[in-house]
Amino acid sequence: MLTTSLALGGSLFAAGAAVAADAPGAGVSAVLQPKMVSEEVIVDGQGVQGGLFTLKTENGEIQTYCIDFGHPVNTNAGVKYQESDWKSSSLGGKDKAPAAAKIRWILENSYPQVTDLVKLAKDAGVQGELTKEDAAAGTQAAIWKFSDDKNAVPTDPQAKQLRDYLVSDKNKGIAAEPKPSLSLTPDAVAGKPGNKLGPFTVNSSASEVKLSVAGDAADKVKLVDKDGKPVTGLTGPIAKDTQVFLDVPAGTPDGAATVTANADTVVPSGRVFLSKGYTAAEHSQTMILAGSTKLSVKDAAKAAWKQGKGALVESAAQVECDANGVRVSVANTGDEAANVTVTPGKAVTVQPGKVESVVVPVAEDAAYDITVTGPNGFSKQFKGVLDCKVATGTTPTGTPSAGPTTAAPTTPAPTGTPSAGATTTAAKPAPVATSPAPGATGGLAQTGGNDATPVIAAVAGALVVAGGAAVFVLRRRGRHGGSAA
Repeated sequence: MLTTSLALGGSLFAAGAAVAADAPGAGVSAVLQPKMVSEEVIVDGQGVQGGLFTLKTENGEIQTYCIDFGHPVNTNAGVKYQESDWKSSSLGGKDKAPAAAKIRWILENSYPQVTDLVKLAKDAGVQGELTKEDAAAGTQAAIWKFSDDKNAVPTDPQAKQLRDYLVSDKNKGIAAEPKPSLSLTPDAVAGKPGNKLGPFTVNSSASEVKLSVAGDAADKVKLVDKDGKPVTGLTGPIAKDTQVFLDVPAGTPDGAATVTANADTVVPSGRVFLSKGYTAAEHSQTMILAGSTKLSVKDAAKAAWKQGKGALVESAAQVECDANGVRVSVANTGDEAANVTVTPGKAVTVQPGKVESVVVPVAEDAAYDITVTGPNGFSKQFKGVLDCKVATGTTPTGTPSAGPTTAAPTTPAPTGTPSAGATTTAAKPAPVATSPAPGATGGLAQTGGNDATPVIAAVAGALVVAGGAAVFVLRRRGRHGGSAA
């Protein structure tokens, strides 16, 4: 959800710290971990480690694949990711819909969604033992075909056979985008006492969502449905775009409250995870969710009410890859017109009860810094990096800062590249971990699995930014990593 501020006469909500423009559907935030399940994959003649990444949440872990081969992963900060919608990623747009559907089918029909590797091997027609490293590498190679149009071929014969199955005509695609784990939007509303403020829109994959209100006049204000009936929670399956309102009785003194939604859910595979970096240097590759355990998720929104006349302004921003920029929306729930400036270069007049929006163009891979100012001292800043397109070329760019790097465990590849249909019946050797020295050159490039010590401090008032799977390649201390998908 978007973290916004409201200017209500005397500014009940003061402007907060800069936040990134967010897509709706935020729920899970996570930090990249230094471990990976992977094997060698040949991409454009280069050997890379392809497979599953691990991201750590507050109360569990999730596993992800990469959906943007050519963008770098930030390897030295505790790279933070946020769950997001396809619209704000390289999977957004009608032209990407067929590829997104193919990727979702792969995720649902391969490892780790399919945990029984014997069954997966049988379904895929794999001859020989299929290990989890094989399954992860074969799945990642198949995803790269649709996310990046890459001819990615695992060197392990079983991994290659799985990849061939996943990209074959058996893959019919799954067109529907998965539900967010939990979202409560917008993140700020305003109005006058004696009215229902909102609506707040709830979306969730959970079977139950609990709702609560805290703040001023908590004994008077209450959450209600569209018919005015009290609401303390929702039971599933949660209908799409379920609406709730905050009922503020007439005569209630000026004030503000926080509406909180809580749920426990298994986050659906196919949710995109975006880097939370606000600058090009902080930004990291986009990922897509492959599997998760049940996680506790929450979201919150603000509501404010004020008597008297005046403009009541709130603002939100969302990356729109189809529009090649950031859409900034400004709502005025007051009873006077609001003159608002969206910097750089946009002036907007918002009439009472209306919402106006403008698209601020942003170059691909460029950082943006957008400030919205309005009546009564209203000010809100949105910062981030636009990463909507897969990078072209064969070698990822960028050089990570000096520092120790621990390579992910890998399974030694067989000598040479097996021909199609080749089989191996012998038991596979155990994965071997390697630790290249800082600055070392040569060796097998990697698509993930380096040290990721959490060092990015939480940003006060930061919005929840959505995000998915990632892969990065370290080559000559360079890297192949993420995109804002």
